[in-house]
Order: sequence, then C-alpha cells, then structure tokens
Amino acid sequence: MKRLKSLIIISFIILGVSSQNNLEAQTSMTKIESLYIYNFIKNIQWSNVSDKYIIGVYSSSTAFDELKGILSVRKFNGKSIEVKKLSSPAQASECHIVFVSQTNSGMVKKIVANADTKNTLIVSERGQLNNGAGIAFVLSNSKLGFKINQATCKAAGLQISASLLSLGV
Repeated sequence: MKRLKSLIIISFIILGVSSQNNLEAQTSMTKIESLYIYNFIKNIQWSNVSDKYIIGVYSSSTAFDELKGILSVRKFNGKSIEVKKLSSPAQASECHIVFVSQTNSGMVKKIVANADTKNTLIVSERGQLNNGAGIAFVLSNSKLGFKINQATCKAAGLQISASLLSLGV
C-alpha cells in the first residue's frame, strides 16, 4: 500500500513537470510565431493600411496575451500594431492579419466562407493552406518554418516580397 502511494505521488509529480514543460514549449513557440508575424507585416503590402496594422487572433487567452505583449509594442513604417481577440469570423474583415491557432483550425474555413478576406492574410498555426490560409506555420526537424499559398495571397490582393517568398519552406 505504501508503495502504491509513492507510485501515485511520483506519477503526479511527473505529470505536473510534463504539463509545465508543454506550457513553456507552447509559450516559446508563440513568441517565435509572433516574430514571424511581425516580419510578415514588414514583407507584405496591403492596400488598406491607414494608421495601424490590425491583427486578429483566434487562440487561447494565453497565446493571445503572448502575441499582444510582443506585437502591440512594435511599429512598422510609423504605424502601430493593434492585436485583438476575435469572437466571430465576420470580424476578420476588419483585420490585416488573422492568426488561427491549431486548436481553432476549423475557423479558417469559416473565416473564408463568412468574411470579406480582401486585404486580409490568414495565418494558421499548423496547415490549413488548402482551406484558405495564406501562410501556415510548419514544424520541420523541430524547427518552425512557414509555407505560403501564393494564389490565396494574390487573390486577397496582397503583394508578398521576394525575400519572404524565398524564406518559406
């Protein structure tokens, strides 16, 4: 009985450490993704940017807070970046970039079906290029990269720089 209690306690400790490591890995991945998104802003031309870039996020509150913390303090060409949490696909029409996490990947199809995505880049966390995302993050050999669907981006009226195209996998 004493041995069983010890085994249960050790299992909980291992489980707690494992979940903490997963949370830290996700936070680290979100930081990298936010830096990629900032570089997307720098390497894509939109025809409808006035005084700020608007990034909409379909993700957990933790990932949203991480993205907002990193991106909202940055500027590009004198324009600020506003990060807002989206609650409906129609709100995507108000954004220059919409980031969709892996857990919300079903939203990509809904955004394409229900929102005017002209001048909106949809970025998905894993895959979704066939469902309307313009850029999708991919893991290759434990490194984060991205794929670009040029046809989708062109249809949205976005001009992607040659340097960004060359960085895609």
